Amino acid sequence: MTSSETAGPPARTREAVLFTGLGLVADTAAVAQLAVSGSVTGILVTGLLAALLGFVLLLRRLGSALRVADLLVAVLIAVGAGTAGAAFDRLLTAPEASASIPAVTPASSAGGENVTVPATPSPSTTATGEGEVTLADNDYLDLESGVVSEANATADIVYNAPYTDLWTKGGGELRITPFDGTPTKAACAARLQRRHYGSVDAEKGAWYCLETTERNVAAVRVTDVSRPDGSVTVSYLVWKP
Repeated sequence: MTSSETAGPPARTREAVLFTGLGLVADTAAVAQLAVSGSVTGILVTGLLAALLGFVLLLRRLGSALRVADLLVAVLIAVGAGTAGAAFDRLLTAPEASASIPAVTPASSAGGENVTVPATPSPSTTATGEGEVTLADNDYLDLESGVVSEANATADIVYNAPYTDLWTKGGGELRITPFDGTPTKAACAARLQRRHYGSVDAEKGAWYCLETTERNVAAVRVTDVSRPDGSVTVSYLVWKP
């Protein structure tokens, strides 16, 4: 038996397997992030990467006979382009970045300074602020004051009706996370330390813990998302030091 007969697969075959594997990983990462409202930038990058890898493979196959593996490459391109397109659309409809928000003097805590979410949260379960409001598309809500308005520096969340998403200020600058059960200040602060996002899907009956612009701990519960005008009703709790 000659050395050529015992050699591994051709270099082009190994490259195709490598590119296909990388494309599948990128596609899986993009779809997973899209499903859990992950980073829009991450979805866009991984989706474009998968589509680019697929195009490279197709270019290298030009002039060759069509194989079943080429259909997998086409799927890579379709899924990658689809997730990238969804991420780009979400990026376009996301709240404005904090750099474009008009300057407004933020409210302060009782001590005169903004406070941060403590690493060891207070065991207090008594909320110092609460209320319920209805939000239309692109409405901003300041949880401490309960005021609904256009973009401003003290707003904490904004509602994106086309995707029924709740974003924190600045297009996801602050932390927000789903919460199971009845939220307390200690439980919400601990949850935010372990897992957090920039936006969440507004699901009826669901609770979400978040940090506010004034660095207080808060919780929001979606009470209605079935309105014909696309608005959503939320109740909220705010815990201050």
